[in-house]
Amino acid sequence: MAERLNELFATVTWVDERGRRREYSTPQVARAISDDPSHDTTVSRVYLATLRSGTNTNPTVAVLKAIARFFDQRRAVEAPPITASYFLDEEDESQEFRRQLADRQVRMIAMRAGNMTPAVRRQVLQMLDILEQPVSEEPTAEQPGG
Repeated sequence: MAERLNELFATVTWVDERGRRREYSTPQVARAISDDPSHDTTVSRVYLATLRSGTNTNPTVAVLKAIARFFDQRRAVEAPPITASYFLDEEDESQEFRRQLADRQVRMIAMRAGNMTPAVRRQVLQMLDILEQPVSEEPTAEQPGG
């Protein structure tokens, strides 16, 4: 969990008055979570630091939701949503799925596919299989058929 939390601190950033990208500090995040009126969870900077260091590995679901909410509200528009399950999900496949969904075109394709009938989705998958096949080389004068 510490690794994922630190990844959020490293990737969800803000821009200072000089236009520089900055990481949120542990005290900034703790204060913002505690001051958020949408929930009654409070987090001290010391507690958040123990989560970041891996010293504390068993936060409550409420704390995970509050941390996720903080970073989700500040994530880049093209980044996938951040939820409490981000901290609990150990599968690399899920991380890869989130990474791919961060691409706007991938999301657009997925959304359109969701509105298709199963038969049309099968046809689209067949077309994708054809498009993914390596392109064969054009025959040269020495090769038959050229």
